[in-house]
Amino acid sequence: MKGLVVLAVCLAPALAYGQQTYTNADLSKFQVPGAYTNQDLKRLRPLAVQKEPAAVLPRWVPAPPGAGAAYQSLYDSMARAREGIAAEIEYEKGLVGYSESAFAGDTSDFTVRLGYRAQAAPLIRELVKREALLGKQMDEVADAARRAGAPLERR
Repeated sequence: MKGLVVLAVCLAPALAYGQQTYTNADLSKFQVPGAYTNQDLKRLRPLAVQKEPAAVLPRWVPAPPGAGAAYQSLYDSMARAREGIAAEIEYEKGLVGYSESAFAGDTSDFTVRLGYRAQAAPLIRELVKREALLGKQMDEVADAARRAGAPLERR
């Protein structure tokens, strides 16, 4: 209860003066040199407004194939391969997680069982290494495209 009273006392000035608006008559109290009044603003000529765009462009215009097309296709193919490797890493890590869960004890099922982490560790290390190497190769392709002055879209 005491907190509510303190909150009300703190908010009372904000509520009392928060809704106050100022008019042109208040400008004489403030003595602001060069301030515009509403009458000054009404005397100004209206601004020119463009009613419609000068030219309507299509949403996306593909760049013509040029020097960057070879770099872009190489970069895109590497990116797709890297995404595939990343998906395989996530799949293997999911299997490892399942093998360590309470559901992995059924001997009549063909799913992974406890101890799969030791079996999958070399594969996961190899996939992580391949993903890192592809990342470095993608950076090299991007550098080569930059040196050649070819545009490259790195998504």
